[in-house]
Amino acid sequence: MRALLLASVLFVGLFDCPSTSPVPVPTHAFCRTLWMFGLPCADVGAKLVQQIRTFSPVNMCEKCHYILISATNKSIQARHTSPDNLHVESLEFSLQTNLLTTSCRVSAQSVSLTFTAYFNNGLNYCNLYNLLTASGLNLAPDFMEMTSEWACFGFGSTTCRT
Repeated sequence: MRALLLASVLFVGLFDCPSTSPVPVPTHAFCRTLWMFGLPCADVGAKLVQQIRTFSPVNMCEKCHYILISATNKSIQARHTSPDNLHVESLEFSLQTNLLTTSCRVSAQSVSLTFTAYFNNGLNYCNLYNLLTASGLNLAPDFMEMTSEWACFGFGSTTCRT
């Protein structure tokens, strides 16, 4: 019974970004994933924001092309543009603190803004994954990632490179 309850909570968490509908209606390639951390959300958010800034063309990162749009204690929005300027994706991170454990749950999504990029070989997953690993958050205490091919097109077949 406990496993069923945990699975239900995790499934709901994948689709709990404030700007998304509970049932995805794909018109563009997208990726939604849920990250759990044994860290406070303030630490997780600060690391994500710092990594987005580090991966900015302003900092001479030629292959990264992430731009921070906005950041609050509960939400981070950014854009990623491919080096050839053909693909643009909108990234959103919704941070929620577990009041009992002070751990952080992040609903992360990347959505292609180009309709021709419906199947983009996992580019949206890699946008999220590259920020996660470059920031070192994948090594955080109690880190867990939950997604699937249904929530994240290309997840099962992609090889991400920073």
